[in-house]
Amino acid sequence: MFVRLEKFDHVEGQHRYCSLGLSQTLFGEWCVERSNGPLGETGGSIRRWYFTSYGEALMLLENSRDRQLRRGFVPIPVQLGLF
Repeated sequence: MFVRLEKFDHVEGQHRYCSLGLSQTLFGEWCVERSNGPLGETGGSIRRWYFTSYGEALMLLENSRDRQLRRGFVPIPVQLGLF
């Protein structure tokens, strides 16, 4: 599962992104990865959390997505490659 969110604040001149991903590791754990930062500039951060159950990982991803939506981010449709 992959979600990309962006926020454009023309008054403050801030253009930011946040991407959230949920994937299974080689060892069967579930990884939630969040990366965020300014659009078109250097900088930003990546953070990962590991869980043993899919339900816990999905809950964190949904809570993070909802928090970003409350902050004014909007989901951007992203087409992932097949390979």
